[in-house]
Amino acid sequence: MLIQLSPKDSHTASLMGADTVALCVMQGFSPRLENASQSREEANVFGYKAEFAVARLFHCEPPVLNVLSDGGVDLWIDGFSIDVKFTNKEFGPLIFDNLEKFRSNIAVLVGKTDDPNVMRINGWISRKEFSARHQTDDFGYGPRMVVKYGDLHPIESLWKKFSELKFAPKIQGR
Repeated sequence: MLIQLSPKDSHTASLMGADTVALCVMQGFSPRLENASQSREEANVFGYKAEFAVARLFHCEPPVLNVLSDGGVDLWIDGFSIDVKFTNKEFGPLIFDNLEKFRSNIAVLVGKTDDPNVMRINGWISRKEFSARHQTDDFGYGPRMVVKYGDLHPIESLWKKFSELKFAPKIQGR
């Protein structure tokens, strides 16, 4: 599903990405980056753009700047924690360093498109499913846990689940 970001969301993501790097530098440490073709600031900007895309799709609170850590949670949707993962490939895989880094109930994968203001929300998976279905791959910086794009649930099915939780009639005795 393609999501067009508003100019305000794109601008805010750019500011948040720059602020994140500036805060790290002010604290005296260099932010981690394992991608030689992209600056840390650009990587952060696209990460925030991905979070805005998911927040707008699900009508939840947009991302905020966290000074120390987000604790593995980017967004909350009706009491469920969401980790939004961004990939520079439009249909790239969902990657976690290890299972301890997957702290949310659900991960949503967002891919980069040719338009820097359009994000592709590729799908989702629960932590339990990720644990059971992942493969291990090494992209040149150590083994990582990976689920391929095609093995994720369609994002529409997550919208349906949340809508059913929110709007389904409450039947007595069930």
